[in-house]
Amino acid sequence: MQTKSRREREKENMRSAILETAIKIIATEGYEQLSMRKIADAIEYSPTTIYLYYKDKAQIIDDILQEVYKKIISNITTALQENKNAPIDKQVQLSFKAFINTMAQNAEMSRAVIRSGTKAIFDSSSSSASPEESGINMLHNLLLEGQRQGVLRPLDHNASWMLVSALIGFSINAIENRLYKNANWDILADSYIDILLNGIKHEGDMN
Repeated sequence: MQTKSRREREKENMRSAILETAIKIIATEGYEQLSMRKIADAIEYSPTTIYLYYKDKAQIIDDILQEVYKKIISNITTALQENKNAPIDKQVQLSFKAFINTMAQNAEMSRAVIRSGTKAIFDSSSSSASPEESGINMLHNLLLEGQRQGVLRPLDHNASWMLVSALIGFSINAIENRLYKNANWDILADSYIDILLNGIKHEGDMN
């Protein structure tokens, strides 16, 4: 068992080294310059070793995307659990804030995905669909509960995708322009979230 555990740790450490190196190369040289050989040279292993973990650089990006979304879903889940008795519109607001802040807090990972040009963030048919779908379903259930309570106006499942796309768009802009480092970041993020919320609130509940 100890040997197996050690091997698992070694595999995880290698995987982390590959991802971290890929992120650094994309940040300094761009996605087009990323290659399996360049990663191998940076971590002082042969390209053959890298191919044992990833078949190509697109799969590396897919794994980075998975990591970002796992963090997003984990932080949203935590926010909702800690505020399960809050009004439904407050829960939606906290979910939006957790989404945006998680991308900003993992800016280098998010930037690597953005600069790769992948469409997986928006494409439910991609191999990254699982964490996305669970996040979409989490949001959709909140919207349905808000609708049931009469706080939010009737929305179909497409509305969840549009809201997520809006959050991603804002996050991309914030990351590429380093807005998340500004002193007024929280005010900026909250203002944007308020705009989204006002767009889905029932008219009688709008301030």
